[in-house]
Amino acid sequence: MNLRHLLQHGFGPALAALCLAVASSAQAFSLAMENGEITAVLGLEVQGQLYDLTFADGAFNAIYPARFEGYGQLAQDAAQALLAASQSGALQAAPNGPRGLMLRGCRSSTSCTLLIPERSNGVTPTAQTIDAREVIYSDQQFRSVTARLWPFDASTDTDRMPDMMYAIMTHQPSAEPPRADVEDSTKAPPASRITATATKPAL
Repeated sequence: MNLRHLLQHGFGPALAALCLAVASSAQAFSLAMENGEITAVLGLEVQGQLYDLTFADGAFNAIYPARFEGYGQLAQDAAQALLAASQSGALQAAPNGPRGLMLRGCRSSTSCTLLIPERSNGVTPTAQTIDAREVIYSDQQFRSVTARLWPFDASTDTDRMPDMMYAIMTHQPSAEPPRADVEDSTKAPPASRITATATKPAL
């Protein structure tokens, strides 16, 4: 059945809703800009959940919350999600927008490295070292993810490293509808849940 037949058979509204859902999914994430720099990637899907990745300079022990010890597998998955989104062309500035945009915290004219902590020796604010995934950014794209974890001193301030910064991941809570199996006992069950026993009349 082609598009014309779908429209003729009254599937127009459903088709429009499907197209809207696809478009919304494709635009689920975006770049946050400030003073000509990219400050964050918003709404990136990682492990089926949406996260904001904010770029920040500082020391691991200072910019992450207390008792933080890394993102675990989430770090690798976030790095790969950034790479996939960038390679698809979805994470690019507008075609007519400014060129040469860099990540906040990067003062290199060629490339910069985004650090996503995976694990640490100790927890913040007294961790000793960290192992981080490195995502390389150049020419307005995330280009690659390092195959191995790289160790860093947890007290080193990336503000002193012109081509490096950290990614801080923040989970976006999803607006989930109320669960169908949780009901108020003071209310009558919904019509779809009401059952009745019919008595067969005597013949």
